[in-house]
Amino acid sequence: MASQTSAQDLNLADIEPQSDLRRKSDLLRPLNNSLLILTLVGLTITLLNNPSGLWVVGVSLFVNVLVMWLDRTGRTLLAAHLFTYWINIGILIYSYNNLYIAYSLPAGVIFACVLAMSVMLAGMLLGIRYVIGLVTFNVIVLIGMLYFFFLLIDPLSSPNPDDGTIAYGVPISAFLMMIAVISWLYHRALAHASDRLEAARQRIVRDELLRRDLAVARELQQRLYPPPPLTNAGISIASRSEPARETSGDFYDFIPLDGDRLGIVVADVTGKSIAAALVMAMSRSTIRSEATRHVSPADVLRYANQTLCQDNTFKQMITAFYGVLDTRTLRLAISNAGHPFPVLRRDGRISELEICGLPLGARAEAIYIEQIIQLQPGDQLVLISDGLLEEQNSRRELFGFERMLATIANAHSHDPEHTLDDIWQTVARFRGASEQSDDITLVVVQVAPSAVVGGAASPLADD
Repeated sequence: MASQTSAQDLNLADIEPQSDLRRKSDLLRPLNNSLLILTLVGLTITLLNNPSGLWVVGVSLFVNVLVMWLDRTGRTLLAAHLFTYWINIGILIYSYNNLYIAYSLPAGVIFACVLAMSVMLAGMLLGIRYVIGLVTFNVIVLIGMLYFFFLLIDPLSSPNPDDGTIAYGVPISAFLMMIAVISWLYHRALAHASDRLEAARQRIVRDELLRRDLAVARELQQRLYPPPPLTNAGISIASRSEPARETSGDFYDFIPLDGDRLGIVVADVTGKSIAAALVMAMSRSTIRSEATRHVSPADVLRYANQTLCQDNTFKQMITAFYGVLDTRTLRLAISNAGHPFPVLRRDGRISELEICGLPLGARAEAIYIEQIIQLQPGDQLVLISDGLLEEQNSRRELFGFERMLATIANAHSHDPEHTLDDIWQTVARFRGASEQSDDITLVVVQVAPSAVVGGAASPLADD
């Protein structure tokens, strides 16, 4: 159980949301590394061709290294600001150099368009507020540079500085604003996706916690199923219950009574999973309590039914078989509350012990009848829940009564464990790849061929 809980804790840790800073760091690191490589290449070219521009490349290299150091020391937000603003300033510097030093209007305009890259980086790393601020700053600086270029540097390109500024500045400004709008749409879509992801994560966490609780409930419920009782050498019992979901509404019980008497219960609560499991635990406790107060199986069911009906919170019904077996005389007294009939296998013949009654919880004044069966050496009594009869295959066919009787007839006839395994395997083969549709419970009571009817108590059988 501890290892299972530990594994589930790891699963919960795996779906913790990634922090915003972590996402920025994961994006910033490869971008900065790429720019660092380009800067080193630029440094090599500068050393070979234009040593006078070495200071620009050197400053860029210093900024790249500083961004890397800030990110690695956990100051990712500061690193993102420095990286974005430096790229933006660097592009403006190159645009300025082309306009005012190289006197190249086309090159200056091309670098001005490259400002869209820094705007996109601001959108990815900093947020929409910084995008708007950066676009506003770039448009003002760009308009100023173009105006003074046409006014002072190259007045022949445009006799009227306003016309040249508008001709070049407006398209570039519109382009940058369009990038800003795209960044805003990107952030809005990212926020919506993040909200949906967080909602999905919360559902996964809730489902994981629910599965954990159900696993604990299943383990606790399994403890309610007793092992087959140790009786005398003339009687042996095998039992098994398999839920269709995490928990079950089926249950079986063995109740030691006075002398050589043993109470045997097989019951089925309507419904499945947690609700049925809770009612199952309450019903088990109620039947156990009444079994210690009353001798007759019919009285046990009658008083258990009244107790359950008096509980205003009780909304479900229970089908139940209850029998009292005298392990010395092999005398079996049985009563039934709407449960599938027990199947008796004797001398190769199969018969159902037909005894009827209303399910527990159906009506407070219900009366139950009782039958006495004298078991014989070699007899085999098979008790089932209706989940076996209602099991379906891929063609939606029910296992049904006929298949059940044929399965019991062909099962092992003297060892209850082998009998139970034979029946279970036959049902599993019939079901095939289909999902188990209902809880299934089987109890097999075997009378040894050497048992003596009405004889003295035999010594206890070896476990």
